[in-house]
Amino acid sequence: MKQRILSCLGWTMLALAATGCVPEDINLKEEGDAEIRRSMTVKVIDGGYQDKVATRAADSNEEETDGESTIMRTRFMAGDKIGVFSISSGGATHYKNLELVFDGVEWKNPDGETFFYFPGMKYFAYYPYAKDFGMDKLDWSRDSAAGFFAGYINDWMPLEDQSTTRKYIASDLMVGDGALTEGNTFTFSLGHTMGLIFISAAEEIKGTVYLFPKLPEADAMENLSAESKIYAFEQKVYKPSRRQGYYRYLVKPGQPRFISGRNPDGRIFSFTCENVSAGRYKKYIIDGGFDPASSEIEDFTVQIGDVLFNDMHIEHRPADGSKVKGSPAGIISYLADLNDEYTEGYVHGLVLAGKVADAPYKQWSYNLYPEEVADCPDLENCRTVEQALNDKSGLTNCLKVGKVEGLKLLTTDHTSTQPIYEKATPWFVPSAGQWVKIICTWGGTVISPMNLTGRINFQYESKIQPGVVTMLEDVKYLWTPFFAPTYSGNDSPAGNIRYPYSSTEYGTYGAAASYMWMFVYQRSAGETYAKPFSKTDQVGMDWRALAF
Repeated sequence: MKQRILSCLGWTMLALAATGCVPEDINLKEEGDAEIRRSMTVKVIDGGYQDKVATRAADSNEEETDGESTIMRTRFMAGDKIGVFSISSGGATHYKNLELVFDGVEWKNPDGETFFYFPGMKYFAYYPYAKDFGMDKLDWSRDSAAGFFAGYINDWMPLEDQSTTRKYIASDLMVGDGALTEGNTFTFSLGHTMGLIFISAAEEIKGTVYLFPKLPEADAMENLSAESKIYAFEQKVYKPSRRQGYYRYLVKPGQPRFISGRNPDGRIFSFTCENVSAGRYKKYIIDGGFDPASSEIEDFTVQIGDVLFNDMHIEHRPADGSKVKGSPAGIISYLADLNDEYTEGYVHGLVLAGKVADAPYKQWSYNLYPEEVADCPDLENCRTVEQALNDKSGLTNCLKVGKVEGLKLLTTDHTSTQPIYEKATPWFVPSAGQWVKIICTWGGTVISPMNLTGRINFQYESKIQPGVVTMLEDVKYLWTPFFAPTYSGNDSPAGNIRYPYSSTEYGTYGAAASYMWMFVYQRSAGETYAKPFSKTDQVGMDWRALAF
């Protein structure tokens, strides 16, 4: 985003009549502006959903209290984004949908633009951020966030499906004004524009809850025993923690909402929530509500190298390097963050298959099928490092291609009787961007310029085994649940000397036929890199992934 610098000189000349239309941006010279502009650290706080009825601490779901009110506040997480607008009293603008991203400590513009405060300007923010914001829904004549965003708020509708954190966030519109606070801190105080239904159900949660380090507890997985008593909702409600029997559902203020479901014993429950106001919640207790003392939970923190099984339970890699028993699917190789774009719309991460196709000479296509050797019309050619990194969906690529003679179907379904069938993608050939994410998670760093064509070089310093400087040694170590480190069979990604395919097309290479990006880590020198190989080269390894 282009930085726009304001000067006190000539404010009256620059101010636009406040007619409700979108005013023009201000672009002024920098001379003298340093005396009036101030570089600020941005802070964002949430006023929370409030209930005027006092709530007992035992029922509070870790809520804060303010006098006789109970408050449910949003805890912002790394990856959360707000959009910022600023406007003068005369209608001149500075920021128009400036993106600020929370990194866990501070709110910063991802393009490196410094946030400046200018005296005399009003600042408004909204959450969650939308890149393609509807400017026609703003009232530029208003001097408060509630008025400024009134049209946007009026058109806002919560999603029907609020079952994950991302979907819940996408429904929870907040707006607020900004003001100077202490020192060089500028604080946006946001208020919720939707109403909230809060439900406490008498669940008994018994079993293992899988916690993911970069995700909230709402996006944990669970492996519960038959003794658990869980409530089933017809609506796709949000469960803030898999360790508690609390649920939330956002509603448009003033609009009634019917909620129904079944108790653990099969009995139907239902109620209609009416007249919940913006920024308020109504609490409903089912069968006496949730009592933590009735649950027996074992926490399991997921890490790189853990084994995902076909029944969707997870085990740590055995410390003694022994093989696992049962029906393992693969190794968890990449853990997603809240707004991850590399996990096919799934929440948790990427798994690489425990075994690769064991044919020693895999090709994308054969010479006798020339139509498959040509560029696929539905795939974009990614020639530079930056383009390859931005190819984020191997599943999309594979579905576009369908099948090739050498690798057959590029997506492979799971057996429908296994839980993994409903909770993960099919197996697919990862994109170049997904491979880079995996390698960097393990310890690689891209050292090639982003505009370089034809090669991606990595410097490798293992995060899996401190002191190890080759990716091959990490593959041997991580895959001991499937193979001994000394095993050299072609079904092992450490034993197979070929190079993993990506589903990212490079295009023609000189006058030669169509090329694909492939990744190399088995060379004797220990180097790790990616480069284009012809679709007819017999150097490929069919190593697939799934997102879960």
